[in-house]
Amino acid sequence: MNKQVIVKALFGNYDRWADPLIVEEDTDYIVFTDQNIKSELFEIRKTERLKPKYERLIKAQPWEYVGRQYERYIWMDANIYPRVPLSFDPDIDITCLEHQGRNCIYDEYEVCVKLGKDNPAVMKQQVDIYRDEGYPENNGLVQTGLMIRKLNDATLEHGRIWSAQIQTHSRRDQLSFNYALWKTTPKPTLKTISWEDFTATHKIIPHRR
Repeated sequence: MNKQVIVKALFGNYDRWADPLIVEEDTDYIVFTDQNIKSELFEIRKTERLKPKYERLIKAQPWEYVGRQYERYIWMDANIYPRVPLSFDPDIDITCLEHQGRNCIYDEYEVCVKLGKDNPAVMKQQVDIYRDEGYPENNGLVQTGLMIRKLNDATLEHGRIWSAQIQTHSRRDQLSFNYALWKTTPKPTLKTISWEDFTATHKIIPHRR
């Protein structure tokens, strides 16, 4: 059995589909989709978009949708394609992308409101709750298009908290990732990849809309 799995989700007409540019060793490939796509590599799990935030929930807890038989779970947004084999520290629990422009979920909230990314009232209620709980400003912000996670107690707990936040509050998962990390005990170790290093080693296909 392979030690790790790459998981993607493609719902609606948001992204184009293509097979990877390279193939990782010891890796299974699974995509959840409601589209009629073909792949020589991915196991295609055809499904309806069961919930409005379905792909975000898969992202938060992929092991709940593909099983807990892997040592490592790699989430990639549907428009991300590595140009080189993935490189990561196997001792780190979570590896993901640093945000190239911000370091605070409260700043992210302001930008999401300005760009109309979700219901402003829903997002405001969410960040107000975080403030009331004492979540600090400038406590980090990641981008969740690529995440490499070991399966252990810390990542399972983080995924559980993160998924609950997405279900309860905004679909903007970046608003709740670092909050969930702050709430998690035991705390998973986190390493971020710089945007410069990421774009140098990955192809990003623009969204259709």
